Amino acid sequence: MKLTIYFDGSFWCGLVEAESDGHYQVIRYVFGAEPKDADVLEFIANCLPRLLEQSGTFTAERKSEKKMNPKRIQRLINREKRQPVVSTKAQLAINELREQAKMANKAQKRQKKADYAEARFQQKQAKKREKHKGH
Repeated sequence: MKLTIYFDGSFWCGLVEAESDGHYQVIRYVFGAEPKDADVLEFIANCLPRLLEQSGTFTAERKSEKKMNPKRIQRLINREKRQPVVSTKAQLAINELREQAKMANKAQKRQKKADYAEARFQQKQAKKREKHKGH
């Protein structure tokens, strides 16, 4: 059994895929707002068994299962983990604003540092000229 939670553009949905004895079931459940861990656990404990009983099944043609190398399985798992998590439009907008603020801050710091260095240079030049003026 596999539960995949994804954002379909307006709602958070859960897709349950269950396979047993050659029978394949697919259930789509709409969570609405982004589900917390407690919401997912509550869904699995309370709603999922009832939905599995109600939904129809069909016989799926099984492909011959070939034993996979454990290293290959681990690579596939790590590849799936590296895939970016689906995010809401609001989160994407906030991240974009944060990146813009970071770039502006960086430019401002760079300019301030350059101005400070220029002021120090001018002070040294003035001090040098003052020393060479004479008495």
